[in-house]
Amino acid sequence: MKPFFPLVLCLFQSSFASTSSYLVENLAFPDDMPPEVGGLAFDGKGNLYACLRRGDIVVTKPGKDPHAIEWKIFATGLHNPMGIQWVGPGRLVVSQMAELTEVIDTDGDGVADRYVNLSTAFGISGNYHETNAICPDGEGGYYVALGTASHNGPTFFSPRGEYSKEGRRGRNFSSNHLRGWVVRYHKNGQLTPFASGFRMHNGIARSPDGEIWCGDNQGDWRGGSPIYNVRPGSFNGHPASLAWDPDLKAFGTPIFLPRKLLDDLHNQPSVQLPRKSMCSCGEPYFIEGDNFGPFSGQMLVPDENGRRINRVMMEKIDGAWQGASTLFLKTRELRSGGVRIAMDPSGKSIYYGSTTRGWQNPDEGLQRISYNGKTPFHVKNCKLTTRGFRLWFTQPIAKPGKLLPKI
Repeated sequence: MKPFFPLVLCLFQSSFASTSSYLVENLAFPDDMPPEVGGLAFDGKGNLYACLRRGDIVVTKPGKDPHAIEWKIFATGLHNPMGIQWVGPGRLVVSQMAELTEVIDTDGDGVADRYVNLSTAFGISGNYHETNAICPDGEGGYYVALGTASHNGPTFFSPRGEYSKEGRRGRNFSSNHLRGWVVRYHKNGQLTPFASGFRMHNGIARSPDGEIWCGDNQGDWRGGSPIYNVRPGSFNGHPASLAWDPDLKAFGTPIFLPRKLLDDLHNQPSVQLPRKSMCSCGEPYFIEGDNFGPFSGQMLVPDENGRRINRVMMEKIDGAWQGASTLFLKTRELRSGGVRIAMDPSGKSIYYGSTTRGWQNPDEGLQRISYNGKTPFHVKNCKLTTRGFRLWFTQPIAKPGKLLPKI
């Protein structure tokens, strides 16, 4: 059945939750440690792990003073890690470019001494764009987002895995096995295809109710930044990865498939974030609890090419997710290149990691965004009605008539 086409709204993009309600602080890194954050995870004791693009996993226990941060290297020698999950004391799972890896501190000294290859059952061409991200599947395994390759970089002479000439064509391409897919790593060690059609799903998230979500970055076949509810077997719009769909291999080069066929197959995005309100979305993050303001259950999406975080309000209509978006924060205090968000154990602060990776002037790092208890005036929620939309606000409106022309 073709999915219900989603409603997409962008509300009050000139407005956002005020910095008078949220404090933005820069966390210090050593001068000799480039703070290019690829992933963030807290453990059960409040220690924060950050994987860095140049191959390290570092750990700290954040205190009140953001300048008094002391980092320790937990693991090193990884290849462009862009996803990290805390498994248990002294154990992390990280998605580096070439493999899914468990990193273990076996002797309890705070430094990993065992690196376990969980899976390499996916292709890699050597192209810089083929980064990976992960989220738990809720059953002891993981979903892994495998990015495509870019025309801006070469492929190696000896790539890993099956090679496809048809998948190699195009601007962002899938020349090697399952690039542009979400795959599932099962607890028993098996890796299986889950969903196709991604250009660069820079992050993947599992919602509190168990749904899987990815954004995708603007570029070829992407006029904006879509947010997808990723369903088993779905095709999510970017055709290059269809080179690895057994049902479509006989049709030849994916980018030459009829547009009507691609449209009919397309699992339409739940939300489409237009250019300039979002340039290239990072990993979605779901707010849980009320300690971070009046937005529990909603999604935050950082911008890899801007100093902004969007907030997305979702609802399910006739079995399909759809929603509205607005700015959560847009301020010069934010570093550009936002890719990852993690909530601390108190639920009052998020940690916002960024990396510009050459796309912009170096401005990456790690920041803490804390709610001070002052409720910002903003749209709290938006829902569809039979006659239009119903809006809720975080504070009472004295003169609604003056606000209506601005909506």
